[in-house]
Amino acid sequence: MSERSPAPFQIIANGFGYLRRHPEWALAIAGITALLSALGPLLQIKLGLPNDVITEFALKAVCVLPLELYFVPRLLMQLDAETLNRPENPEKQWRQNFEERWLKAFGARIVLYLFFMAGIAFFVIPGMVVLILFGWMPLRVLVRGEAIPQAARSSASLMTKAWPQVLRGTMAILALFFLLSLGVGWGLHRVIPEPTAWQRLTHPILWVAHALSGALELLLSACFLALYHAVEPPIQSS
Repeated sequence: MSERSPAPFQIIANGFGYLRRHPEWALAIAGITALLSALGPLLQIKLGLPNDVITEFALKAVCVLPLELYFVPRLLMQLDAETLNRPENPEKQWRQNFEERWLKAFGARIVLYLFFMAGIAFFVIPGMVVLILFGWMPLRVLVRGEAIPQAARSSASLMTKAWPQVLRGTMAILALFFLLSLGVGWGLHRVIPEPTAWQRLTHPILWVAHALSGALELLLSACFLALYHAVEPPIQSS
């Protein structure tokens, strides 16, 4: 980590800059999000499931899983290699490294979420402590090739040293994300206040909204990658 970390809005600008390197992939992921999101209402209609928020959320989470499992991490891996070209993820080898690590990184996310939910179940504070200390663990597994226990230790060590910078950056990133998401949701509600499953499957405005949602979530991931780059300790020269 440099002595003078970038300002939060510079980190957000870096996140935008990452996506501008590969606009075709950003657009493709947004389009894939819209396509996968359509599977939710299709299943809802075919299976006769109730038209409520919980069912809609659960079906969408399952249907867009390939994005979180493979496509978004793949782009983050490429961006990390292009930006830093570290020995753990060199630019000429990122594809091979990704194929070896993506499933392990997803496993690390599951471990993190399980411990987070266990902490929340007992009390809110333990769950938040888990998320704060070990939040970088899945990314460490992906871009630095660490095993889960080592990645957990690295994440905790990083957070004990850089938590003020991470906190400021996270607040700025989430503020932007929620503000943009609120704008999309407000506009959608003005057009279709309570969409049915059939409308969510066929209405073009809802397809556009799903694509925008995918783009926003990709931007969120890119900004957090930029934040991680800003606080990660540099390689020590021998």
